[in-house]
Amino acid sequence: MLKRRSSSQWIILAALICLIISVPSSAAPKKRAAPKTPPLNLPPLKTQEQKMQLLGYIRQTMPTRRIAQRINFSSADLDQALEQELGPAAQTLAQTIDDETFIRRASLDLTGQLPAPEKIEDFIKDQSRGKRSDLIDELLESPAYGRKWARYWTSVIFYESEANRRRVDPQALEDWLAEQFNKGAPWDYITVMLISATPERNKAVRNDYGQDFGPNNFVLACENKSTELASQTARIFMGISIKCAECHDHPFDNWKREQFHELAAFFHPYTYKMPDQTDPKIQTVVQPRFLLGEKPHEKMKADARRVSIAAYLAYNPKNYWFARAYVNRIWSELIGDGFYDVDSLGPDSEVIHKPVVNRIAANFRYKDFDPKWVFRLIMNSKVYQREMRTSNSAAELFTAVRPSRLRPDVIANSVENLIGEDQSIRKEIMQAFDMNPSLPQDALEGSIQQALLLMNNQELQTRLSQSELKQQLIKISSDTELVDSLYLNVLARHATPSERERNLSYLRDSEKREEAVDDLLWVLLNSTEFRTKR
Repeated sequence: MLKRRSSSQWIILAALICLIISVPSSAAPKKRAAPKTPPLNLPPLKTQEQKMQLLGYIRQTMPTRRIAQRINFSSADLDQALEQELGPAAQTLAQTIDDETFIRRASLDLTGQLPAPEKIEDFIKDQSRGKRSDLIDELLESPAYGRKWARYWTSVIFYESEANRRRVDPQALEDWLAEQFNKGAPWDYITVMLISATPERNKAVRNDYGQDFGPNNFVLACENKSTELASQTARIFMGISIKCAECHDHPFDNWKREQFHELAAFFHPYTYKMPDQTDPKIQTVVQPRFLLGEKPHEKMKADARRVSIAAYLAYNPKNYWFARAYVNRIWSELIGDGFYDVDSLGPDSEVIHKPVVNRIAANFRYKDFDPKWVFRLIMNSKVYQREMRTSNSAAELFTAVRPSRLRPDVIANSVENLIGEDQSIRKEIMQAFDMNPSLPQDALEGSIQQALLLMNNQELQTRLSQSELKQQLIKISSDTELVDSLYLNVLARHATPSERERNLSYLRDSEKREEAVDDLLWVLLNSTEFRTKR
């Protein structure tokens, strides 16, 4: 929330905006003589509060805000728009999932946790028409929502980072992101905080680079290198893979080498020099320029340049990549396929159903970049609530939800749901099931190591055999009730008639009932369903 200011203070802010957000030179009217560069007397922009005060004012002047109240794009509108795009393929739409499948899928997607058996039973019995929408709202207000998606974005930022681990703190970033998501911070605010951060080394304390302040860790993950910051800013927040253009013009997209280095110049503390393509000893001074042409004031200092690039990225209505990159990532995580490949939203990239993603992205901007709005839009739609199946062609995409592997932290949560907290086992699961969060689902594969961990880990088997769940199960006198409780606790659903009969038969034929329960727990823990969405 912006503080009240006097008219003179607003005039100063407006003047600063004119200095920070410069239009491309081609858009300026021609003049007979180039004017002298005006003096630049920026107030201190060292603290995040000072940066956000200025950026907050810029945000209030966004042109999209003036039309947002006249725009409405609902989940029903999304379904209608998508079905129009699907054409003949709309005749092959998958069936809608039942309530039991929905509560499991929604809970895993929003919180990374399985719903409790009593929650499943209550949801199935609930006859209200809006119960699915109500459940989505409830899950979005859960602290687990912020934690789940904070882990996702922390993984996105750190997965390929080569930074010295003693000089970064991924947990501090995760904690900060969880706080932001849970209190409803908009995506542009989160992005601006990360990009405009200017961590400084505390020489009095070894390996203290300010990493205990969460937002600093995006810059530190990039080792505060200008080229790495340019590459990762474009990749994560615009969905554009521009790194190839560091050494030569991009071979697949229309990005020039000079554009890459103009972007990198924003993050350099001093004068930026681009090395010659054939002789690195020869260097050319490059002025900062954003990918869409904006240039900051040439006398601007390093911290102010980072504020300006954050403004260009988030607030320029022509930068449709910013909103589209977020929408495409979330859609890909929820549906199993993206409109684009994640990190491949460049102007020459392949895209499917472009009008649909454009409309979602535009409305995301109109809704002030509210992350929860995107989740509500998608998860209340028919496309999200369809059965799963593998698509064999691009024409079939989004006629169903793609079967998806669960992220390692979600699998670890499900295991701890059965055995209780265990940091040692959690660490092993996180390592064995590690996956690049930017890879599409159809590129992810299981491994023998993953299977062996769940099948043969002695500590896991001991904890499972001694678990509170196991003790509860063996106290149930009715075998039918035992099987129902088993499936509800491990897979968050009731057993099918055929599954129930097989389990009952195994219990009847077993000489030792307690050992039979151990076996049944082990079988469900090792099922494919335990580590996938359905």
